[in-house]
Formats: sequence, structure tokens, C-alpha cells
Amino acid sequence: MSEIKQEQNGPRSDLSSSLDKDVLVRFRSKEYQDQLGLGAECAGRLVGVDRYGLWLEPAEQRKQALASSEAVPHYFVPWPEILTVVRRQDASLFQTKKEYRGLRPQ
Repeated sequence: MSEIKQEQNGPRSDLSSSLDKDVLVRFRSKEYQDQLGLGAECAGRLVGVDRYGLWLEPAEQRKQALASSEAVPHYFVPWPEILTVVRRQDASLFQTKKEYRGLRPQ
């Protein structure tokens, strides 16, 4: 148990609600971006997450593979190479019903 606590130095995020959703991953190092050939950031579908990194299906490659009935490529990206993971949310999901208290407008 103490072994696990020592590894958890930084903040933790739960990305389980983002699985099978569209995300934008920004990479930390230029060398890694060049190695993958995906650019500084990559939009795609989040396929898997564990303590070593995440698995991503790049959006463009996914479209091409599905159009030609081929296998969709998955990329594993280790956490040290990830700068940030962004998932867009629809603003309407956070809007609540307006509640009037007191006098109501006429």
C-alpha cells in the first residue's frame, strides 16, 4: 500500500466518464509529436485509461479506417508525454431551471 501512495504525487483525475467520448489531447514534447506524426494536439476518441497512460483513436484516422472498412488504429500515450486532455461539454447540461422566489414578473 505504501508503494502506491509514493507514486501518487500529483493531482488525480477520473477520466472514466470520458471513455468513448471525443477529447483533445495536447502533447508535451515536440520529439514525441514528431514520433507519432499527429501534431501538437490530437482530436480523437478516448478508448482507454490506466495509470500508465491513455489509448486514443485519432479522429481523422478513424474516419478513414471506417470508410475503407479497415481496423481503427489505437495510440497509447504515456502520461509524461501528455500536457492536457480536454473534453468539450454542452453548456445546456449545466443550466438549471430558473427558479423565481418572491414576486413573479407579469
